[in-house]
Amino acid sequence: MPMRELELKNVMKVDGREFLISTISMHVRHSWFEDDTTKVVYETMVFEVIDNEVQYHKTIFNERYNMADEAIAEHGAIIKNPKDFFIL
Repeated sequence: MPMRELELKNVMKVDGREFLISTISMHVRHSWFEDDTTKVVYETMVFEVIDNEVQYHKTIFNERYNMADEAIAEHGAIIKNPKDFFIL
């Protein structure tokens, strides 16, 4: 299945705190098997934003998916109900 390019980014406030929700497509570059050289996964991560700086060193939520549609759906679900995905 061909790779579906994906890059979703949203910044939202929850209870006075600011968060970046990021969902991207990426190639798996640390595979052990030859067939995995073209493997693509989709990843959603949530980071807090403090004083306009994304806290990349402290991931609040992280999930990988095999299908782009799964990643897109969960990205939307996080925006709709963030407290269902990460504890504040």
